[in-house]
Amino acid sequence: MRQEHIARPATEMNYPMAAQLAAAFAEKDAELIEPVLVAWYDRKDSKMSPVIEGTDQRTSWHDYGASHGGKVEIEVGDDYAFIYGDSSAFDPYDHEASPYVNLRDAQGDEFICQIGLLDDPHVPQ
Repeated sequence: MRQEHIARPATEMNYPMAAQLAAAFAEKDAELIEPVLVAWYDRKDSKMSPVIEGTDQRTSWHDYGASHGGKVEIEVGDDYAFIYGDSSAFDPYDHEASPYVNLRDAQGDEFICQIGLLDDPHVPQ
């Protein structure tokens, strides 16, 4: 996996700002046709995704990202790291033949739902 680093900006950085910088960097990366965030780590607040129970929390997010299609790790300053993969080789769920659909609930959380199992095909449950 390739390593990239965005130098710490002059202003105080928080997670949303760092995530936005990393996403903009990934969008411009020539090797990522359709960048997708696979894993991240906020060292400042000791938060990460994914959290995998029973593993070393300092490294499990990175191991997951590396083993699930991570192509580039983008560090923003010293406090934030993001692993991006390329989703261009994957078929989206939004075509007619797929039995799945991506839906968002009232809070904005996204779900992948099997259409035939929903009472209302527009409301995740």
